[in-house]
Amino acid sequence: MFSFKENFNSRRKESWIKAFFGSSAVTSIVILVLIIAFLFKEGIGFFGENKNELDLFRKSGMEFSAVITNQHDAQTLIYRYLENILAKESKHLEEIPEDSGQINLAKNRKDKLLKFLRNFQRIKEVLLEYEKEIVEMAMETKQFIQIQSIIKELRLTRAKLKLPEEDFSITMDEIDERKSFDSREIERWSNYFLRHGLVNQAKSLNAFLINYDTSLKPAFYNDRTEAIVKSYKIVYQPLIEAQNNDFTDIFRAFTTDFSLNESEQEFEKVKIAFTEYLQSTKLFSQKLDEWNPHRPYPLKAAFSSFFLGRDWITNSARQDWYGVLPLFSGSLLISLIALVLAVPLGLGSAIYISQVAGSREQAIVKPMIEFITSIPSILIGFFGISMLGGWINLFADERLNSLTAGCLLALMTVPTIFTLAEDSLNNVSIRLREASYALGASKLQTCIRVVIPSALSGMISAVLLGFGRVIGETMVVLLCAGNRIAIPDFTQGFSVFAEPVHTMTGIIAQEMGEVEFESIHYRALFMVGIVLFLIALAVNFLAQTITHKIRNKS
Repeated sequence: MFSFKENFNSRRKESWIKAFFGSSAVTSIVILVLIIAFLFKEGIGFFGENKNELDLFRKSGMEFSAVITNQHDAQTLIYRYLENILAKESKHLEEIPEDSGQINLAKNRKDKLLKFLRNFQRIKEVLLEYEKEIVEMAMETKQFIQIQSIIKELRLTRAKLKLPEEDFSITMDEIDERKSFDSREIERWSNYFLRHGLVNQAKSLNAFLINYDTSLKPAFYNDRTEAIVKSYKIVYQPLIEAQNNDFTDIFRAFTTDFSLNESEQEFEKVKIAFTEYLQSTKLFSQKLDEWNPHRPYPLKAAFSSFFLGRDWITNSARQDWYGVLPLFSGSLLISLIALVLAVPLGLGSAIYISQVAGSREQAIVKPMIEFITSIPSILIGFFGISMLGGWINLFADERLNSLTAGCLLALMTVPTIFTLAEDSLNNVSIRLREASYALGASKLQTCIRVVIPSALSGMISAVLLGFGRVIGETMVVLLCAGNRIAIPDFTQGFSVFAEPVHTMTGIIAQEMGEVEFESIHYRALFMVGIVLFLIALAVNFLAQTITHKIRNKS
């Protein structure tokens, strides 16, 4: 009877223990599923909104103006080259003694170049004025399209709520046929929804009335698409033909006579750049000729503009862009620097403490390395700003850059790699070591040929988990990476490691608190979070796969 009660109680305790730990596991799984579902719920809608933004970019004429902007930027780049030559010639003139016979000749050469530069700028500004005109028309068209879209939504709202027509009797067909809206009728429609208690709907219209006093005279929002299309043949083509002729004339008339041989060489490069520009004008013209505001973007463009986009531009007066590539490349560069520094230190320390160090050394060194994990990341970031950034600035142009952040992340990652690698080394069976010693192997040979290969899967997992620790860090990179949104120039050699960058974690921390709820910017940040989640998932999957393969081989 006693043994029966004892067995019953032990079974009940065992069931309670199973229920406790089982419920904890189920809770963890449920929370993980909820996090994933929330991420994808908030982020996946980004692509639909991004496509709408791209369609608006094309319909409004902003795409047309962007081509002209790129063409003007190409001209400006040549102008910058010429300015650089003028700066060198001017500096050389200042260094010539006043009583020298060469000063008048150098002055005439500089003045001649200055005149050429002013002529180049005068010709260049012709395209700049046309660009400004197109941008104004595109902005006006963009506002018109936005108003038209809002009025359609409000028309559906009125029908759904069965509100009386009163001051809002416009039909869907009339909305589609409209080519302009004026501020007084927009104000009248806003008051209509305000009278019926629909404050948010009224605010959506009032946003377009902030800059206008409708009591003076009405302001008009016009569809200028046709004017933009017509301007290509009427204005752009004659303008570019005349501009190219003027550019060519001033280059032919300018005799290359410089005080410095270096300037002579630089001007030859300018001439090559100018020739390439003349050839590219055909491509610019072709893009403008093929521009069709009524052709929607394909859905794949919404994906490619995010995953392959090279710009992250928000709150722009023209167009916002959400390209993750500069953020991803910044995170990858910092992670690479951190791992290059942390992996040798972490694995080397683990091997030394596990296989070589005595008990006294282990008691001192191991706690000191593991103590680093207890330092708040914000304090490490402060150290980077106040101390490490100054040291790096001795040989780099910027205090805060990828190298500063990478060094600090390496410091934070060493304990992770060290602890996991040391555990893996300590878990190698003592019998393998004794067998190696029995065969006459030294301690070093046993460590290299027996212990490390046996613990290799755990050490690789330690490195991969260290990578996950690095790429997911936020505070240090936000403080010390420089936060410049640009793809690092990997063609610059080792100097790329000292370039300021921005990261995926940094952009989320910096902008999430300021974005409008459920806006496209809000959803873009969630998409960045999804990319981070997928990277972490891939790293863990890779660690499991490598570990499994190595264990099977052994």
